[in-house]
Amino acid sequence: MINMGKDSFKRIEMKYVVSEEEKVVLLDEMRKHMELDAYCLNNQTYRVRNIYYDTPTNEMVSLSVAKPPFKQKVRARKYDGQEDVYLEIKTKSDGVVGKRRLALSQEELDNFIQNKTKPIRSSYIDNQVLDELSYLFSNYNLKPKTYISYLRLGLFDKNDREFRITFDNQIHARTTSFDWEDDSYESDLLEEGQYIMEIKTVKNLPLWLVRLLSKLEVFPCSFSKVGANYLNKLLEAQQ
Repeated sequence: MINMGKDSFKRIEMKYVVSEEEKVVLLDEMRKHMELDAYCLNNQTYRVRNIYYDTPTNEMVSLSVAKPPFKQKVRARKYDGQEDVYLEIKTKSDGVVGKRRLALSQEELDNFIQNKTKPIRSSYIDNQVLDELSYLFSNYNLKPKTYISYLRLGLFDKNDREFRITFDNQIHARTTSFDWEDDSYESDLLEEGQYIMEIKTVKNLPLWLVRLLSKLEVFPCSFSKVGANYLNKLLEAQQ
């Protein structure tokens, strides 16, 4: 299994909505300083599939869209060409994003979610993450609530593996099936020709990127894939 980075970290994440034309200009400059990640086989995008877990009344996502000082998400994530699945806890506190995750086989994930059976791990950190996940699933009665997939192009800085930029499009969502192999969807969360560009870093942005963003007049925005789908569902229910 490809592992592109640490399984526990904190960083700053900034999101931007960019057009196809802006993406082309951005990538042209980025490729001078960055390289595609290991999932971009033959310079192509790859699909990322996610299952978000929440309480029966959607407490996590409803709190998240209210933009509190602290929020968290629990999700399972699977990449194209990968058999194992990441089970993740993602938090955001005062603008700093933290992630803790654990690689599981599909059988281990099913046993953990359905039977509350913990997989056996020797790592102290892995067992800490398992304990935290067990508490969240039991205390909040978490269930699979939203499936979201998208195509991703990911890049790493050639000299700093903690600096990463991704472009996501074809962001598809559904709430009726949680089968990894099912590519059906109920809604598309972006307009045609739009991308979510996300900058992920533990340091200040490099000067070349700051100048590029300023030149293109591309500014950060607030965008949550699962939050956008939740708000869309609320609007549909009111119509």
